Amino acid sequence: MIETLEQLVACLRAGTLREHRESNVEVKKSWEQEHGKKISAFANRPSGPVCWMCVGVSDDGQLSGRDESWVKKTEERISQQLNQYLDPQNACLGLSCHECDGQWFIAVKYANPGSVVRWNNVAYKAAGTTINEMTPEDTMALAVALPGLSDYSSQKWSGSYDCAMAIDFVRVVSERGCNPLERMEGISVDSALQRIGLWHTNAQRILFGDVRYRVVKYDKKETPVSNETRLGLYGLLQPTFLLEAQNWSKTQQGIPMDPFPTKALREGLANAVAHAAYYDGQGDVIVELFSDRVSISNLCIKESGYFANKWFSRSHKTVNRMLMEALRLAGAVDELGRGKNLIFAESLRNGKNPPTVVLEKGGRYDRWRLYIYGGSQNRVQLRVLQRLREMYQDEQKALIANALVLWSGYPVSNIQKYVDGESSRIFADVLVDMKGPIFYYQKNDQIVLRRWVRVLLGEGKDSKQLSAAEEEDLFDLASKIQTDYHHGYITPKQLRELGAMGDTNSEIVQSSQILKKWMEQGQITKVKKGLYKFVPAKPTPDMAAIVKSLLEKFRSPSGSG
Repeated sequence: MIETLEQLVACLRAGTLREHRESNVEVKKSWEQEHGKKISAFANRPSGPVCWMCVGVSDDGQLSGRDESWVKKTEERISQQLNQYLDPQNACLGLSCHECDGQWFIAVKYANPGSVVRWNNVAYKAAGTTINEMTPEDTMALAVALPGLSDYSSQKWSGSYDCAMAIDFVRVVSERGCNPLERMEGISVDSALQRIGLWHTNAQRILFGDVRYRVVKYDKKETPVSNETRLGLYGLLQPTFLLEAQNWSKTQQGIPMDPFPTKALREGLANAVAHAAYYDGQGDVIVELFSDRVSISNLCIKESGYFANKWFSRSHKTVNRMLMEALRLAGAVDELGRGKNLIFAESLRNGKNPPTVVLEKGGRYDRWRLYIYGGSQNRVQLRVLQRLREMYQDEQKALIANALVLWSGYPVSNIQKYVDGESSRIFADVLVDMKGPIFYYQKNDQIVLRRWVRVLLGEGKDSKQLSAAEEEDLFDLASKIQTDYHHGYITPKQLRELGAMGDTNSEIVQSSQILKKWMEQGQITKVKKGLYKFVPAKPTPDMAAIVKSLLEKFRSPSGSG
């Protein structure tokens, strides 16, 4: 039985690697997509060991003379197909290229992750050297027998760890009064970690052990000036790192206040630690600090693409259950799926640009990259949010309305992907609100900003005088609608609605001035305070009839008698 890569290489060097001798090894001279069926079949052995597929090795166990260029290209193709066809992805524990006595081969390491393994949506089973599709009954029986998708963070591990970091974690959990650590006095760190359930698990390794992350700092010209590798991801969640991130960007910009919303930054870092795909490459968490933004990225399973930019959604999926529970005990994460909303809401409340998530394809796992923006507060944006709060008297509705204003350049069909659950109804209400900040032009799937929003965003003030053309268009629209549907009567509030104005003091004064001007020009009359009526337009002479009558007179014979 081959258990380690070192054993595999030793057998290849000795020329003793044979499939019939090693029940957990498959050799292939080259790679074909069909070989994935064997990965599914071997992984679906409930009590099976770790398995290996060696590509670049002949059936007699001899290396096939492949060079480095061939294995690099083949490794990329295998990686793409594992990413596309293998489900769940963490059945594959490793994919790597190796040189042995001047010849190269590819090692695919895989095992059952606790659930049925499929290749291209089909589950396979092995009977001797034969590979067959599993029947629905076979699949159900195996699914019942298996424990469920394995939690990498709960798997066993032993090794050295940062005791000071663990002590800080235990202190935080204890101070929060969370069981099983109601009191910390007299409890060693090891005992505390045992009570919590972290002792000798990958969660302990991720938080306080040798799992690496990188911190890259850029100057104002976006030139990298430092690139540090650090150990123990709990370090990202400590107040000292939050202070370091704020101070770096604050210094680059030369501003006195913290550039990033603290709650949003903390939540973004916690999400990276909680949800990274640690199966391969230790999650590869990277924090990049710029003068005006921070980029937080990590490896993620491909299904995570569903959650990208769903800022008003509670949808979430935890792949590291034990790690998530540990972070919850420390108050670092919100297990109810409200973290995304918090990052977005805090950015808007602090007058920052809305955060974004970019999914980058690469290898067997995608890369999730969150951008949180800093810099000085955008006071105009804050005024828009305040106007929306006054308009809706509901914080969530005001935030969604503000988001739609900021997303006005995107098709609504794209924006709808960012919202689900209870927020969908609020989203729809704002879209159809004729008195709201936007107009939904359904034909073009487009958001159009109301005039008061455009003025406020463009000039930073609540209103500006209408041009002569704008005022004339408004008169034509108002006179027609009010005559057709309201017997010609109009109020200042109706005029503001028709003119896509708001209800600030300056806009109230402006609408009254416009009506006063129309009254002085004889276009409307005042019925009573706050109520006016359009003066019916005088009939326009029928010039065609007049011309026709004149022509008939000229054609008549004059002076007959």
